[in-house]
Amino acid sequence: MKTTAVNTASPRVCLPGHPEVSIRFEWAVALTSLWILFGLFLDGWAHINIPETIDSFFTPWHGVLYSGLGVSIAVLGITYATNWRKGYHWLRSLPPAYMTSLLGAVIFVVAGNLDFLWHSIFGFEDGVEALVSPSHLSLAVGGVLMISGPLRMAWGNSDSQNTKMPWRALLSMFAVLGVFTFFTEFSNAFAHPHLLTGGIPADETYLWDTTLLSYVLIPSVLFMGFILTAILRWKLPVGSLTLLIAGNSTMMYVITLRYSREHWQVLTAALLGGILADVLLHVLQPSREHMKTLRWFSFLVPASLFLLYFLSLILTQGIWWNSNMWLGAIFFSGVTGLGLSWLVVPPYALDANKNW
Repeated sequence: MKTTAVNTASPRVCLPGHPEVSIRFEWAVALTSLWILFGLFLDGWAHINIPETIDSFFTPWHGVLYSGLGVSIAVLGITYATNWRKGYHWLRSLPPAYMTSLLGAVIFVVAGNLDFLWHSIFGFEDGVEALVSPSHLSLAVGGVLMISGPLRMAWGNSDSQNTKMPWRALLSMFAVLGVFTFFTEFSNAFAHPHLLTGGIPADETYLWDTTLLSYVLIPSVLFMGFILTAILRWKLPVGSLTLLIAGNSTMMYVITLRYSREHWQVLTAALLGGILADVLLHVLQPSREHMKTLRWFSFLVPASLFLLYFLSLILTQGIWWNSNMWLGAIFFSGVTGLGLSWLVVPPYALDANKNW
């Protein structure tokens, strides 16, 4: 008599929703984000300071960067696979914030292979080319999505401005800010203080003036964009703004050490500017409810940072800009911060008293 085998294995259970992740997992993502950031800046430092040693894709600097990315991908991938095996849907095997990080990992892997192919066909980029290369910008997109997971997770868990920002989210924000300033290194005052010192250029100064103004305005936009995002969403840990401002400015200074080494005074300005920003945050308590203090804070943070920057150079080595230029640049930086505060908290959203 013919018998038929019956499959007694139960169908795979699909658990609803998204799994939770541990604090250990979030710290692992945050710390690998710093590893990636360190590798990125180390590779950038090598390209700027010892370009003659870079004749292959396989360099020690790439090794640090890609090893950090490999560890980060492993942390995300192993946790994803573990949750999938537990029964979560393959599109929901991590919280939404970290599913986006996993997408970033996929983008980075694809872009990394394209980057290798790009170098093989077109050679290695030189100068600003390395920052605007399509393959490198694709890597940046994937990298930012990867390292911003703890920041997105904290954003989703925040229900008021009184929610304390977790340190792992702050470190994630620091890493994301670092990627943005790295890819705009060509317009950063802390990376190029040497261009302001010495005698006035012999040729027409129009291009010099407009270029150097961008060195002030672009960092002002980036700093205040991130700072306003943070202070209007969370209560920040003590020293947060010092980390964001002084930490980032120091990295930008070091990456161009070949040119900037004699102008270490700007690091003192960055440290004092960061500390002053933390003091202003504590004293003014800027928020949507305290509109006037938010406007003053948004103006004073970048303006005071670049006031200290210019004074640090003027009092030690001198600059060729006249007072119209450097004082105007300080004012422009403050207005940039003020303008961003109007974007994040528009004045027309206020009540009839129009308390700007």
